[in-house]
Amino acid sequence: MPYIPDFADPRYLDEVGWFLFHEKYGREQFGRSYDEERLAYSELFMDEVLSYCHHDKPWLEDKTVISIGCGCTGDLAAWPAAIKIAVDPLLYAYQKLEMLLSDTPGTSRTIHLAVGLENLPLLDDCADLVVCRNALDHMRDPSQGLQQIWRILKPEGVLFLSVDLGGAPTPDEPTVFSAETLSALLHDQFEIITETHDHPPHSCGRVSSIRLLARKQYRAFCALDLDKEQLLTAYVMRIDQGEKAQRTTDNDL
Repeated sequence: MPYIPDFADPRYLDEVGWFLFHEKYGREQFGRSYDEERLAYSELFMDEVLSYCHHDKPWLEDKTVISIGCGCTGDLAAWPAAIKIAVDPLLYAYQKLEMLLSDTPGTSRTIHLAVGLENLPLLDDCADLVVCRNALDHMRDPSQGLQQIWRILKPEGVLFLSVDLGGAPTPDEPTVFSAETLSALLHDQFEIITETHDHPPHSCGRVSSIRLLARKQYRAFCALDLDKEQLLTAYVMRIDQGEKAQRTTDNDL
């Protein structure tokens, strides 16, 4: 059974309640329904990310894009990427609450993975682009999350990261970053290509936000390696042992 959290925990109630509140009362940013508003935000987010990548929309058409900590915002709904994967541990709850946003007609359907980033069931080197907007400070161990992002990025892939700075810890945003602590956390695994500061924060109580584009470094974090020859040798030994046991049984008969 997919995960449904205990909403007596304010960490989860604050996260889901925020979306429920704006679904009911609106945000009045575009004067549209909540679905139309989220779709407009998806388009704006796509334009922002592409501007950092120095690409236009056709660049996405053969790409695999993964959104980390997407909530029910439909981050990738308007994106014309070949494969779109949204990752958030609360996605099953959002589905049950009928809050997931449909993709724009003519674009591929977003695949929703209701898992935490630390349990991401994706293969190494599968993503051309990972986007992580207002999610890293929601993680109790952001270093573990960044290791997973490093792992799934292709060698030439890039990470777009948008993170709030300052403020105090809250139940659903337990990690507080400064520009210095964020840079130190990224340093061993990623090379920062572009970085801009002093954007408005995503969440109330934070001071500002930072945007950056980064690529993975190879020297820092080593994923698990499997040795083909070692496995084959172990398998052949198992076969030999089985054949010897069978011969012994035959001789006894």
